[in-house]
Amino acid sequence: MQETKRFYSSLSLLILLNVIIKPLWIFGIDRQVQNEVGLSEYGVFFSIWNLSIVLLFLLDWGLTVFYNQQLSAKNRSIAEQAGSFIFVKLIFGLLYISIIFCIGIFTGIGRWDLVIYVILVQVLSSMFVFFRAIITSQQWFRTDAWLSILDKLLMIALCGILLYYPSWFGGISIEKFLLLQITCMVFALLAALTILLVRKFHFTFKKLWPEKQIFNAALPFAVIVLLMSFHSRIDGFILERIGGAKEAGRYAAAYRLLDAANMLGVLLATFLLPYITRQWSEGKDISKVVLNIRHLLITAAVSLSCIAIFLAPWLHGVLYQHDEAGSVAILQWCIPALIGYSLIQVYGTVLTATGHITAFSYITLVSVIVNLLLNFLLIPSMGAKGSCIAALISQGISGIATIWYARQKLHIAIDMASILIYIFTGGLLCGFLYLSRDWILNKLLIIIGAGAISLFVLLITRLIDLKSWKISLRN
Repeated sequence: MQETKRFYSSLSLLILLNVIIKPLWIFGIDRQVQNEVGLSEYGVFFSIWNLSIVLLFLLDWGLTVFYNQQLSAKNRSIAEQAGSFIFVKLIFGLLYISIIFCIGIFTGIGRWDLVIYVILVQVLSSMFVFFRAIITSQQWFRTDAWLSILDKLLMIALCGILLYYPSWFGGISIEKFLLLQITCMVFALLAALTILLVRKFHFTFKKLWPEKQIFNAALPFAVIVLLMSFHSRIDGFILERIGGAKEAGRYAAAYRLLDAANMLGVLLATFLLPYITRQWSEGKDISKVVLNIRHLLITAAVSLSCIAIFLAPWLHGVLYQHDEAGSVAILQWCIPALIGYSLIQVYGTVLTATGHITAFSYITLVSVIVNLLLNFLLIPSMGAKGSCIAALISQGISGIATIWYARQKLHIAIDMASILIYIFTGGLLCGFLYLSRDWILNKLLIIIGAGAISLFVLLITRLIDLKSWKISLRN
């Protein structure tokens, strides 16, 4: 019981910190960078960035997720091999760099300066995630909550000066933007390492190469990391190659909002994996926590989707300086994919934590194939809108399949009543937003009103275990 209270307490802190910091980063910094450098320039960066994320599995091969799971389950033999894991990740870093350069040459990427900067950011970020995985495996969730926003907090301070006081340092460019990311990531990495050393986590280097069975055990994690990255990021690279840099830039403008909205799910998944692993290994019930997280994420996803559909013209006008034809429709088709993303964040994490990662890999593989086929079919005629439709369908298929499999194998209730409540909430919000079109009100007030309706439905239907959250907030 005490462990569950600590989990909810740390989860509350995580949500609070990221609700404050991440929107500032995405809308105050990243969005403004695109406005300053233009659609085409940002589109090239977005394409290279997405390619680097698709290939991130080469930096890790699933070792981080495997190591986190084993430490969470209190496997002492694995805990003593931290040094060998770090050494192997450095070797994998050289492989990652080599393959990205080969793909760059083969596909005709011209901006090698951006490629080098992006690679450095990803290599540093991968090591930072590894150190954070050790921290969460020790159930130091509150510490990880602060680390989760550290690099972005630094970027807001440093990059904000270049954006909003351009006369001081000559303004912003994509190159400066990436160099600042490298600097902030180095600082965050050193902070995480310092915390581990101060708390006396021992990095032993008795063996520089883990046993063969560790790689065999970690391989399924590598496969799922590859497939999930491929599923969520390859469309940006394909779009730039087929539709051009400008089309990729238009997609990036809409995807930024989707990525921002999905950030909560990603962060909750990083907390949920070690927690579910520990609870499952000790034979404790996980259904209540899983449903609590699902209700929170799906209600938020439905709410944001409705807001995006009805207020897309206003949102686009507020956020971006470009007024490209079709950009509003791209935004309207992009955000609803968040519902599928949210289901995957919850139930994909549950399947991974409980050892059903092979089944999760097959589900994701089918979704990737569907996504690729739809992208190649739709992009030539529909451009960025085609990529949005492909993501909406494939993420939805994956989300429904994971929730069904978790029900069949782990006996986690689907809770049909809550699904009806989601649909009711969506209908209620659509009615409210439709009627509000003619109201002479600030759009922010309308968005707040929509959020209040969603929260009211959550509370009155008791989808959220309010007692658990009250205890956590009090703590």
